[in-house]
Amino acid sequence: METDASDYVYSSALIGLVLAATVSVLWVAQRWLEAIPGPYLSIALVLLFALLYGGFTALVLAAVSAWLPLREGDYTMDHPQFTLWKVHQVVAELGKAALSLFFPVFIRPAFYALFGARVGSRVAVGGKIVDPRLTVLEDGCILGEGSIVTSHTMVRDRFILREVRIGRGATVGVGCIVMPGVCVGPGAVVLPGSVLRTNTHVPEGETWGGAPAICIRDAPQ
Repeated sequence: METDASDYVYSSALIGLVLAATVSVLWVAQRWLEAIPGPYLSIALVLLFALLYGGFTALVLAAVSAWLPLREGDYTMDHPQFTLWKVHQVVAELGKAALSLFFPVFIRPAFYALFGARVGSRVAVGGKIVDPRLTVLEDGCILGEGSIVTSHTMVRDRFILREVRIGRGATVGVGCIVMPGVCVGPGAVVLPGSVLRTNTHVPEGETWGGAPAICIRDAPQ
């Protein structure tokens, strides 16, 4: 991945902003924190710092996205969208690491929604979503344990961003890899360990499997 000085400058500025906000709130709250018994004060400070840092990271990235949104497209490596994506990744990874303490697997959909994913109701997420702001999880869908959903890829000198959509009631099995531009239709099933290539469309109700994935079973009539 190509990097330049602007990547470091923008990322450092946003991380510095998040740190400043976090430390400011801790400073204001120190009077109440002093009431915590000594043996537990350090634990409370670490947990509160992680919670504040992760929360402020999500807020800052939401503000950046409202001003400069990530847009689907096929870009060169010197395009501003590539720079914007790199900044998002660096800043978000630190915030996600801090907040992961507070989001066990059964509320992981809310975790990704906080970082910009569009998440329906009754969604189960056991895997990893690399680019939440370009990911849509419709009602009742399932992402199996160890699955990876990414909305970006790099091919030679091109950087590609495409939305990924997992349809209502669809199941993406354990260990699957879902690439940019994939649309899994409502009620469709992707078998464990499958790889859905870029821009693959899985029709409603069908069962797909393999690497690369192909149709294994047509939709029930």
